Formats: sequence, C-alpha cells, structure tokens
Amino acid sequence: MRNRNSTLILMAVVLLALFLLAGCGKRVLRAADVSKGDYYTAEEFSRLSGEQRDEYCAQLTEELGAQQKNAENASQMVTEANKKAAELESNLAALDARIAELQAEVSELEAKKAERDRKPETYTVVVGDCLYKISGYEKIYADPLKWPRLYRANRNQIKDPNLIYPDWVLVVPRGFPKEWVVYAGEYLSKIAGYWEIYDNSSEWPKIYEANKDQISDPDLIYPDQVLKIPR
Repeated sequence: MRNRNSTLILMAVVLLALFLLAGCGKRVLRAADVSKGDYYTAEEFSRLSGEQRDEYCAQLTEELGAQQKNAENASQMVTEANKKAAELESNLAALDARIAELQAEVSELEAKKAERDRKPETYTVVVGDCLYKISGYEKIYADPLKWPRLYRANRNQIKDPNLIYPDWVLVVPRGFPKEWVVYAGEYLSKIAGYWEIYDNSSEWPKIYEANKDQISDPDLIYPDQVLKIPR
C-alpha cells in the first residue's frame, strides 16, 4: 500500500514538473517595439499572456493613430501642393499669353522696320514738287501734314519752305531722333512740340533734365547746341 502511494506521489511530481516546463516553454521572452516597426509573429502572439496582449494591442492602436495622423498630414500637403500647382499652371498660362502678345508686337515692329528700311532716306525734287506734296507721297510719310519735318531736316538749304527747286536732294529723316541740333529761333517747348520729338510742347522739361550739363537756364539755348532727346 505504501509503495502504491509513493508511486502516485512520484507520478504527480513528474506531471507537475512537466506542466511547469511546458508553461515556461510557452513564454515570450522578448518585448516587441511597435514604434520601431517591430511586431510579434502570429506564433508569438498566440503565446502572449492576456496582459501582454492588452499592452501590445494598446501599442498597435497608438501606432495606428500616429499613422493616420501622418496620412492626414500627407493628404493636406498633397492638397496644398495641388493648389500651388494649379496656381502655377494659371500663371504659366498668363505668361504664355503675354509672350504671345509680345511676339506679336515684335513681329509688328519688325514688319514696320522692314517697311521703313525699304523707304528712301533721300528724295530728289522734281518739277511741280512742294514740301506738302512730297510729304504726302506714300514712300515718304504718306501724310502731307508732316511736311515741317522735311523742312526742319533740310534747313541748311531751304530758306523758305515755300521755295524748293528741281534736283535738290532732300534728307528724309526716319524714326525718332535721339539728338537734336538747335536751330536759330528754337526754344525747348518749341522743340518738344515737334511731332518727331514728343508732339507735345509741355514735355520740354524732359529735354532740360537730360541736358542740364549744358543748359543753365531753360529759357536760353543756342544755335548748333546738340541736345539729347530722352526716350
């Protein structure tokens, strides 16, 4: 009887030892760090205690919240970037339109320059000509009212604008002068009023300001002075 009890006790001790060993074998010794992307495997998770699982799930929930916040921030950044891209596209379209306008203006100026280059810079007077008539010729100014410019450009040989003679070679000025040689009887407001200058006598201060180095009194200018004409 005693032997039987001893055997039963021995068996119980062995079973308890086996149970304890089995329990120790199921323990997870490492701690996963979810914030660093370290997760338990499915096998490890199945061996976690209830407390460990609660702690692990809390970490996962916290990490999920952080990732969702990052996703929201990224989405907001994408929205702002798209908005800026739309603004840039709009600005680019406006710039393209302006470039097209400038190209059209350049083409027009080039065409005018080419036309001007084809026109003569001198004209030989023929019988029946007068400054008014010559100015009205298409190849000259196509405007008879611009005859005073012909007169001003040829005052070295034209003493009376009503008297010109065949075979005279007249200078036909083109463009807008950047310099002006003062003639007897001229003054700043008169020069500013010439259509090839500013066509506005009240703009004479522009000429004065640009030539202060040689004009001490704006009411006093002298023949043969060469004045700068600012543009």
